[in-house]
Amino acid sequence: MSKKVAIVGYKQTKHTFDSPVSRERMVYELVKSLYGDMGITKDDIDTFIMASNDFTDGRTISEVYIVPRIGAYMKDESKVESDGLNAALYAYMRILSGLYDTALVIGFSMSGSEFRVPMIHSYVMDPAYERPRGLINFYSTAALQAKAYMGKYGFKEEDLAKLTVKNLKNANNNPYAARKEQKPTMDSVLGSRPLYSPLRQAHISAYADGAAAVVLASEKSAKRFTDKPLWITGVGHSMDTYYIGDRDLVRMDSLRAAGEKAYRMAGIKSPKREIDLAELHTNFASEEPVFSEALGLFKEGSGRDVVKSGDSRVDGKLPVNPSGGPLGANPINAAGLIRLVDACAQLNGEAGKNQVKGARTALAHGQDGPGAQQNVVFIVRREK
Repeated sequence: MSKKVAIVGYKQTKHTFDSPVSRERMVYELVKSLYGDMGITKDDIDTFIMASNDFTDGRTISEVYIVPRIGAYMKDESKVESDGLNAALYAYMRILSGLYDTALVIGFSMSGSEFRVPMIHSYVMDPAYERPRGLINFYSTAALQAKAYMGKYGFKEEDLAKLTVKNLKNANNNPYAARKEQKPTMDSVLGSRPLYSPLRQAHISAYADGAAAVVLASEKSAKRFTDKPLWITGVGHSMDTYYIGDRDLVRMDSLRAAGEKAYRMAGIKSPKREIDLAELHTNFASEEPVFSEALGLFKEGSGRDVVKSGDSRVDGKLPVNPSGGPLGANPINAAGLIRLVDACAQLNGEAGKNQVKGARTALAHGQDGPGAQQNVVFIVRREK
């Protein structure tokens, strides 16, 4: 059984707020283009993993419409009803089992045009108490987390605005991002519509139509597909309790545990020194300092100093979301997989204006649930 798995191909759509084509056509064109770029066919793929959801697709057993579009008809395929990085983890484990040499992972949704995201999120909440009252939801949980972090470490609304501007500017330089604000400023962020204090409209990720696809291969097969394989050297997964009041939203034990597992597997002793960039699945701008500190990328409580110094910018000491992250585009079910695709592009020097110089080791993160209840972390490295 091979203990090494590589990423040998990856691609994402140009995300939009109103796709001109159906999800089936979007997925078909993406996968066909990826196969063409790699010079392969569907017969080169042993197992297919889709990240989708019957609620977001608006129909039951929704994957049956996608299976033929990705070349999985009458082949081994499965669906993960969660964020796309969970699907990548599933595919990774399938290859480690020794039963498969290659896997295609695809995540997609039409969360920009076909449904209102908070309505879908409401079905995650407790049906007897939380859902009918609407007091605890993804937005209010993020606001509680932001308030807690601000109160504990003196992080100000102005710091949050500056952090948001950083990511919006990165999104402007990302050709795949849906959200393009020509001149994002602190005034424009602080003047945007208030939602749950301290969160405003500008702090919310850009729910969009889009998809991403990744091809994984075992060590013995990787060089057959590319002379530049990117090796998955560490993975970690952890889930916290569902109940918001029973967990520390600032400490983020679930994310902390997932990161520690990935670091231990990858042999990373000091994340802040050994990781060159991080692509984090931040549904809200306020999550960036909380997540990056839980992952050990920055000192706990240093959010204000990081913003002031610019350490998390593209040209900083440890760039966080150089792509703009989900603030630029957040297709549900694909956001975490997009983080992996963007990390791979960085390692291969394909990130254009957002390129991090000398990037060799990257962290990709995916999450699901209110307050990032469940987390997945990937460490990916480029060979010297």
